Amino acid sequence: MLTIANSFAPPSEIASPMVRELFAYWQKKSAGRMAPKPRDIEPGDLKRLLPFIAISDVLNDPFNLRFRLVGTSIVEAVGYDFTGKRFDEMTVTTSLDIWLSHYRRVIERKGPHYGRYCGEFGPDSVRHVDHGAFPLSSSGESIDRIIELEDWSEIHGVGLGKSDMPLWHFQPLPGPGN
Repeated sequence: MLTIANSFAPPSEIASPMVRELFAYWQKKSAGRMAPKPRDIEPGDLKRLLPFIAISDVLNDPFNLRFRLVGTSIVEAVGYDFTGKRFDEMTVTTSLDIWLSHYRRVIERKGPHYGRYCGEFGPDSVRHVDHGAFPLSSSGESIDRIIELEDWSEIHGVGLGKSDMPLWHFQPLPGPGN
């Protein structure tokens, strides 16, 4: 039997222990609610994960995100710090529409959604970076923030902001029932 918790668990394609750890933390902090409140997230609990975490506010009319916190490993991978920026103000090399659709899925599901970057380094070398986006709700009724993790821990000196590196593509993974 598929439970709600299992329907939100990372799919088998997600190999990152850090994405799985953030899912377990998010699930624990949800405590049976739709999503944890932003104040339920304790940075000290996530110390090891913080360089790979971003937290954003959900904006409506039109739909967008504003990043309140961006971890140092994400900054290194992207090539600049986008703390305080709206998503539509950023240079997004992996498709703005794909990303916004990915984030909308988190809002619509009121649950996590996952994806992967894929970078080709040659005919026999493909690398993946796992991503998980998890909703937060101040009211318990709607999603107003997203906490996400991009696991760049196995990719050193290579990132989205390096023009001499391979082109990275981001692909949201299908959720249950898709």
